[in-house]
Amino acid sequence: MLDIYEICGYLSGILFVSSLVPQLYKSYKTKNLEDISLGWQCIFILAISLELIFSIHNDLVPLYISSSIELCFMIILLIMKFIYSKNRIEDIENPY
Repeated sequence: MLDIYEICGYLSGILFVSSLVPQLYKSYKTKNLEDISLGWQCIFILAISLELIFSIHNDLVPLYISSSIELCFMIILLIMKFIYSKNRIEDIENPY
């Protein structure tokens, strides 16, 4: 049976993960990630990775489930940033 603290943990995880979904969707649709800082992405990925290590070590299930999903989403955003930046550079160099 879940106690109130575990429920809060799962709910916060759901909210953190769902907060990245609109950014993923917008980035995919517009293919423009220039407004997203590469430094912010790298720090965020590092922070989530450290949080994941901590949560697995302490068996904090709500935290490592949401951290794993957040890490995947951030890696997807990072990959999209590189792919779409490359495409934008090629479009500038070869406009026709």
